[in-house]
Amino acid sequence: MAEDAMKEQELLHSGESLSGSQDHRPSDEPALSWRRELKSKEIAVLGLEKLWHQLHLTGPILIFHSPFVSLSYLDHYEHHPLLLDRLVAAGQRRKRPRFGQLSSWRPLPAPDLAWGLTVSDRADCLFKSDLTRRAGLGDRGTQPASLYGWKLYQFASGWTALSVYYVTEYNDNIAFVALPQGRQDEWLAFLDLLVETYKQHLHQHGRGSIEIVGVATNPRDLITVIRQASWNDVILPEGTRALVEAQRRIFDPTILRRYAALRVPRLRKVLLVGPPGTGKTTLLKAEGAYHARRGGRVLYVMPSAHNSDGGSAWNMLSIALQTAADSRLPTLILVEDFELFVSDPKEQQIILNTLDGVATPDNPAGTLLLATSNNPEQIDPRIRDRPGRIDALIELGLVQDEKLAVRFLQHLLRAGYREEEHAPVASQLLGQPGSHLREVCLTAALHALEDNRTAVLAKDLLWAHEVILKGRAAAAQSERFTPPPPQRRGGYFGKR
Repeated sequence: MAEDAMKEQELLHSGESLSGSQDHRPSDEPALSWRRELKSKEIAVLGLEKLWHQLHLTGPILIFHSPFVSLSYLDHYEHHPLLLDRLVAAGQRRKRPRFGQLSSWRPLPAPDLAWGLTVSDRADCLFKSDLTRRAGLGDRGTQPASLYGWKLYQFASGWTALSVYYVTEYNDNIAFVALPQGRQDEWLAFLDLLVETYKQHLHQHGRGSIEIVGVATNPRDLITVIRQASWNDVILPEGTRALVEAQRRIFDPTILRRYAALRVPRLRKVLLVGPPGTGKTTLLKAEGAYHARRGGRVLYVMPSAHNSDGGSAWNMLSIALQTAADSRLPTLILVEDFELFVSDPKEQQIILNTLDGVATPDNPAGTLLLATSNNPEQIDPRIRDRPGRIDALIELGLVQDEKLAVRFLQHLLRAGYREEEHAPVASQLLGQPGSHLREVCLTAALHALEDNRTAVLAKDLLWAHEVILKGRAAAAQSERFTPPPPQRRGGYFGKR
């Protein structure tokens, strides 16, 4: 105890505080930052030693950095109340405790010398109910992040551990643990049980969910749009639609067993390619709604190049793949503009390894990555053309079949469609994307209203078709809209 007091006094009289002394010049800042970090670690260790003696814990003490455990943005599971409580409850239901089984835990008041380090339990932020990402406005069942502070753990095998979790001024999350020497293997087993508890929680909360990975302006609105999407809005050739639907077989138990027998990760990667407006995004959302209604999990990954939720676009996709595997639920991952996720040369090796290599997350329930690209030529051939990295490329092309064009008109005009009036127009609309046919029908309806008519006639459709094509052709002639170079003007009063 005297030794602890001497160490405490040395810290108190060392002439520095956690915020640094006031007479340091700016040029001393790097060294000062290092000393601050060292000071916080010293305080954490001294605090654990002091608590150890105050609680009359016996035996040689071992203090070390608790291994970082995280399968999401949640840090250090050993400081999350929900996971700890669930692990304790699971142990109470077992007749024979497992190695590393926790019997109870409780928060501790900070020791006196911990001034400014972390004096009470607090959470850095709120998480969604599944503990995968930070909560947003309107979320329900939210949970706090792992709580900073001091904890005591009682284990079923009769020993006690202490831990402190704090954040540095550079937002690094640090956890130290103190336990009897010789119990370190059981502490690691305890962390492993917490990981299993987290995966169980993720499995329970993921059924039928649609989640956004990355930063979206209005995530709730996007989720609503996906959930309300329908395959009735997807107009495709029958062969193309059947090929897309066939990709769902990755979730079939027979196929999953075959993947497992071949020791192949149960992940299927499908790329939808084609020019803009051919229905790729509509298909993605419709498939997402279908999968969620069947109880699967849907992760929609935002293609932002860099964001505050975890780094690069590839990192967002990597997190989604790992989250899918951890949930052990049939998971559909939706990605638009796939080329944006795999274009950074610095990330190429980890991308290749993740798509088809040692780093591929394996989901026992199956994962289907359904991605789109308007520009597949921008994707590295090692990814695009290598079977196993992309398992299937499906083209969604222009409307080239008259029967397909008629189906578009039937769907878009709905109750106003009349076979004898509108079907003959279909042949005039070929060679265009589906979005063009949609705009033709909308523009034709506006044109009919200008004539005080609600019924859309064939002449309205043809007029709209021509107007849209002319507008597109004019926009393509960029030189028409480029201002001429400034003419040389005369000097003052006409002098040059």
